[in-house]
Amino acid sequence: MPLTPIASLLIIVVVSTISASAIVIFLTWMARGGQDRRGAPRAARSVFLFDGDCLIDASLSARRLLDRLEGTGTERDLLCALLEHRFPGLGTRLETIEGDGRFWLKARGGLGRLEVEHWSGLLRLTLDSEGATEAPIDPIAFAALQDELETLRCIGEDAPQLIWKLDEAGRLSWANRAYMRLVERLSGPPEGAADWPPTDLFDDPDYAPLGRGMESCRVSLILPQEERRCWYEITRLQRGSEQVHFALDVTGIVEAEQTRRKFIQTLTKTFAQLAIGLAIFDRDRKLVMFNPAFHDLTGLPTAFLSSRPQVQTVLDRLRDRNMLPEPKDYASWREQVAALEAQASRGTYCETWSLPGGQTFRVTGRPHPDGAVAFLFEDISAEISLTRHFRAEIDTARAVLDTLPEAIAVFSASGTRLLHNSAYEDLWGAPDPGLSETGLLDEIVRWQGMIAPSPVLGELRDFVTAFGERAEWIDQLRLSDGRGLDCRFTPLPGGATMTSFSPETPDRSRLSAQAHGGNEKAGNAKELIRLQRG
Repeated sequence: MPLTPIASLLIIVVVSTISASAIVIFLTWMARGGQDRRGAPRAARSVFLFDGDCLIDASLSARRLLDRLEGTGTERDLLCALLEHRFPGLGTRLETIEGDGRFWLKARGGLGRLEVEHWSGLLRLTLDSEGATEAPIDPIAFAALQDELETLRCIGEDAPQLIWKLDEAGRLSWANRAYMRLVERLSGPPEGAADWPPTDLFDDPDYAPLGRGMESCRVSLILPQEERRCWYEITRLQRGSEQVHFALDVTGIVEAEQTRRKFIQTLTKTFAQLAIGLAIFDRDRKLVMFNPAFHDLTGLPTAFLSSRPQVQTVLDRLRDRNMLPEPKDYASWREQVAALEAQASRGTYCETWSLPGGQTFRVTGRPHPDGAVAFLFEDISAEISLTRHFRAEIDTARAVLDTLPEAIAVFSASGTRLLHNSAYEDLWGAPDPGLSETGLLDEIVRWQGMIAPSPVLGELRDFVTAFGERAEWIDQLRLSDGRGLDCRFTPLPGGATMTSFSPETPDRSRLSAQAHGGNEKAGNAKELIRLQRG
């Protein structure tokens, strides 16, 4: 009996439904880990069943693997991103599937394979550990391995430094949480697995070898919405055909180095303007810094100084150029060098070098941090020459004063005795050699023991320490043996005062005239002092 068109259509729909259901049931049974002919379960397999991008079933081991997936996107995309490292090209093959069929992918290294089946829009992935050694595993040892794996995973994910891995093609295959956070700051959060792998943070840096298969480099990034440059120290390790990278944020170190470099440049510019020669030797006593004044003062070649010579070598060169005080023999010279270095390290070395050529250097040694030593060379030839000239003039003036018959002493504005002549010592005696400085009050005490009481000394004390305009005045004193002394007190520039004492002469008329004039001047001086005090 022929079938009607409606009956034929119903038969086709029922057969199609039964076929699709049978396929789903069969693939689901296989995903559950179907048994072989002997009823034994197939071990070391993880089966995933997808309808499009949606996971509809998975074996128990596959579920455990899916539970460890993190990130955004469909489960199929996340699984493909996870397996891409072990099965290169998996994502591309799945995107280009057409029709029904199956194929296999060998795992990297040959341990295991992935079976891919596609039927009527369903995708079945079977991860098989074929080729791996099927040996019994002790449960305690397996649990310990699981704990260690979890610990290592936490260390890698929670490490503050950036860690990532590139495959043999140079593509990013894994990155820790710190790396992904930095990617999000630069390019925004990922929208799904389609954004994997993310954009490379560091484009082809120039690595320098470190040894033992390691390389390193230092690169910088400018983070958005921040007006600063971040620096990273990257270490790259070769592990088989892959490369593991570690990046440490060294922005603080780089900024400190830049600050130190600028500070050194500032010091170098400052030292270059100094007239004092500067030479700094490190803890190994090698010359690490010198300024142009050191080169100009010593005459040592710049090429020699730039070769970082030892301090002994520098001093030997100075000795060869007659730029050091000549010792009696070479042994004593070596002892002087050792003593110089030791005293400089303690900060106690300071000597004046009188050179054979007539120059005079003041050399000072100062310790620096980390065992370094700095030597300062100052040319004081002009200062020494001027000091000698002044000393010669003072000696000449003192010799002139010694030829005068009057006893003369000069006091400063503060009352300190500056100089006196030999007649002064003959009259009042030599000063106490134990005193470094003799003041007016000390001298008055000595005078009072040798003269009759008189108000002149008190008036002299006020006259020497008075401020403002002063006038010369004269007076008389009487020694204990009855002899008279004519006194003259003369103001000098700078607030100094000259006192002169001479024996009384027998010319009474001249004495009367001098006494009259002296008393008048003394009265004027005393009145001036009283006005100043008022």
